[in-house]
Amino acid sequence: MSSSEKYTVPMRLMHWVASLMILTLIGVGWYMTGLDRSVSYKFDLYHWHKSFGVLVLFLFVARLVMRHLSKVPELPATMPSHEKKLGSLIHVLLYLLMLAVPLSGYLMSSAGGRDVPLFNLVMPSLMDKNEELAGVFHEIHVLIPYIMLGIIALHILGALKHRFFDKPEHDVLKRMM
Repeated sequence: MSSSEKYTVPMRLMHWVASLMILTLIGVGWYMTGLDRSVSYKFDLYHWHKSFGVLVLFLFVARLVMRHLSKVPELPATMPSHEKKLGSLIHVLLYLLMLAVPLSGYLMSSAGGRDVPLFNLVMPSLMDKNEELAGVFHEIHVLIPYIMLGIIALHILGALKHRFFDKPEHDVLKRMM
């Protein structure tokens, strides 16, 4: 496989780093919300969860710029058009969710009157305190990671299908390795 058939090294690194961060943030989010308030490190986890969530937002913007400036490898010409369309839809949904999940958390904290840290910095609040709106963003922030995990599962299953069950030239996983 030639280098022109692969994503650039920075795009591949961004893919794998963001993937690891997002999956870790979802796991930590579930874990920390299940802890009792008396657990000494519970709110330290919230601080780190929010900090890395903001970092994911920044990486999302960098990823969009990088994708716009980089050559994206073409899908194999012999791949069925419905699979190309489904793959494109999955990618669009992943991009929307990479924005929606951390942004809903940021908005939830802002509307709840809570700080949004970026490690030792405090990010600006995006809105005035509004507990009702904070509740709406909380529901969104709790729900959409499940949707995101479903879309990620489809993304992985699609890559594995092309890798192990299709023609060798349909192995799109090689483009990201």
